[in-house]
Amino acid sequence: MAVAEWAGSLLDWEAELEALKSRLGTVFGRREPRVAAFHYLDGLLSGIERKTGWQLAERAGDARPWRIQSVLGRDRWDGDAMRDLVRAEVVSKLGDAAGVLVV
Repeated sequence: MAVAEWAGSLLDWEAELEALKSRLGTVFGRREPRVAAFHYLDGLLSGIERKTGWQLAERAGDARPWRIQSVLGRDRWDGDAMRDLVRAEVVSKLGDAAGVLVV
């Protein structure tokens, strides 16, 4: 058992991530793209060394990368709404009246 699990911080982080996914999930019209997008996100946040479509698909339990790849290229979802939601999340967590975020 990792220290983060023992201390409960990993559980808090996982709960916060699930809550974030719930808020971001509203931009997807259908369940399948939403699930694939969250598998993609989980893969990016995971400890796997290479984060190619194949490795992310394998981690998600898929035999091929098509579902993961479709999130980025073929599925329909509201990119503007996603941008606005992500911006609102960042502002609510990191926002400061005098702050500037440079990426």
